[in-house]
Amino acid sequence: MSKKKKEKYVTDKQFSFKKMFAALRMVGGGIKRHPILFFLCSLTTVIDSIAWSFSAVVVKGLTTILLDSSNNTKTSSLYGIVDLTWQQWIYLGIGMFLLFVLMEFLTNITSGMFSKKLEIDVRKAALKHLVEIDISYYSKNQIGLIMTRVIGDSQSLGDSFNQFYLTFIWMLGSIFSTVAIMFSINTTLATIAVSLLILMLIVITIMFIFFRRANIISFDVRQKIDADIIDRLINVRLIKATGSENFETKRNFELHKKYDVRKSYAIKWQAFLNVFNGVMISLLPIIMLIINIFLYQDKMPRSEFSSLTVTFISASTNFLINLSVLTQILGGIMWMSNCAMRLNYIFNEKTIINFEKQPIKINSIETIEFKDVSFNYPESPTVNVLPKINISFEKGKSYAFVGETGVGKSTIAKMLLRFYDVTTGELLINGINIKKLDLSNYLSYVGYVEQEPQILYGTVMDNLKYSLGWEASDSQAIEASKKAKLHDFIESLPDKYDTILGERGFMFSGGQKQRLIIARLFLKNPQLLILDEATSALDNIVEKEIQSELDLLMKDRTTIVIAHRLSTIKNVDSVIVLERNIGISQIGSFDELKKVPGRFQKLYNYGLLK
Repeated sequence: MSKKKKEKYVTDKQFSFKKMFAALRMVGGGIKRHPILFFLCSLTTVIDSIAWSFSAVVVKGLTTILLDSSNNTKTSSLYGIVDLTWQQWIYLGIGMFLLFVLMEFLTNITSGMFSKKLEIDVRKAALKHLVEIDISYYSKNQIGLIMTRVIGDSQSLGDSFNQFYLTFIWMLGSIFSTVAIMFSINTTLATIAVSLLILMLIVITIMFIFFRRANIISFDVRQKIDADIIDRLINVRLIKATGSENFETKRNFELHKKYDVRKSYAIKWQAFLNVFNGVMISLLPIIMLIINIFLYQDKMPRSEFSSLTVTFISASTNFLINLSVLTQILGGIMWMSNCAMRLNYIFNEKTIINFEKQPIKINSIETIEFKDVSFNYPESPTVNVLPKINISFEKGKSYAFVGETGVGKSTIAKMLLRFYDVTTGELLINGINIKKLDLSNYLSYVGYVEQEPQILYGTVMDNLKYSLGWEASDSQAIEASKKAKLHDFIESLPDKYDTILGERGFMFSGGQKQRLIIARLFLKNPQLLILDEATSALDNIVEKEIQSELDLLMKDRTTIVIAHRLSTIKNVDSVIVLERNIGISQIGSFDELKKVPGRFQKLYNYGLLK
């Protein structure tokens, strides 16, 4: 019997101090961009914590006056600086409380603004990197997982930093001020209190280690489930078309059972932590009272003893409240490191497409040449997709690549778009290696139509203007849609060119989507047109209608067609036949090649090009 494969989860080893410092470096970028906001956030937090801790001083001042019957002046000293009456102590307490409320408000405002700016900065950087990275990244990574990292982890990074940093600064400020107050009142009791709190800190840290690992594993499981849900929603048509609703529902329940088990384990450790904190908050004041009675009950006046007792219980309570937020601080560090690590999976991904520091710009596309070019996909470097080929394309002429599936037809288009670089050889544009060109400048002269049209969420007008960066006028866009025979249909829509594609379930048909892409290219007016099986997903009637618009679009411009049907290649100037492990096996016109024995004639006779 085969052993069940053990599932692997994220472990403590993957969350070292190195990872935590990496998270802090990521946050450091936000601090550099927003230093004033960060400074205000820190300053208000420190003042807030000191104002909170000052309550112990007010309590001591009041109890000294109220409990000491021998105090004829009815005043008590504020650290030897000034003597205050009980009324003045109350006014001081109210003033410090109002200061605390004001600082609490300002802290929440500034910290909220900073964490949100940090989230936006990280999200923008991640999206910029994802747009610039080569397309092979998306073939080996799940889109749903990428989405959860960009959307969820960027927000969580800001929130977790807010939780960690503010609580940490508040705790430090409050603890240092409380310790200073305690030692200024009684060194012995302060030493005992601090020792007890250090023991508490050790216990909390040990318990947190177990909670941390359990929580990380549960989060890892949940993120995989989130990615799976997004993937299923993206492919909901497949689920509907195969009647797999019940299967997916059961599968989803099973996935969440795993999350339930893992999260329950984390919740148990969190409960232990919370109970320990709660018990100690209740017990420590009692312990300090017993110690105070044991040490000083018969060694000082009752009024002084009572004042000391009340003051230390108040200070110890403040101290415990500060220490109780330690779990929030540790949780914030864990959460922040976790998010930063997953975001770094994106940021650390290096593109395989290298760009020149001073790229060359061109004014037109005159010649295209594949010189000793071969290609292996980076995802499968040992598999040769396209053997060495040599071919040139003349300006204004049309070319079609044909062949069986897997011979490298679409690879030609991807190399021309520089989705990938050639493995060996050179791809020359105007005699210049494409690697040396300014890619944005070069692609501004290129138009691309693929099998599945790329339609963005937005208005019809926005989609038409997309390739030109919205520089075209509305009238130019409308004229382009008329050429693509799409204008009348758009005008029949309630919102016409302002119709939101995708909203309220509204969708263009396959043919209408292709007409929209063709209209976009009429508007762009590219010098090089690449058609990658542009009509393969359409039925014969719609294909014939679309082909007439494509023929008009191809007129007098360099065109490269990745073909599978007769209708798309019979009028091209030259047909290039590709064969597996051979590369280019035949070149000629459509009429010439169908009469010559060879691969093209076989494809034609078998009806693969009819």
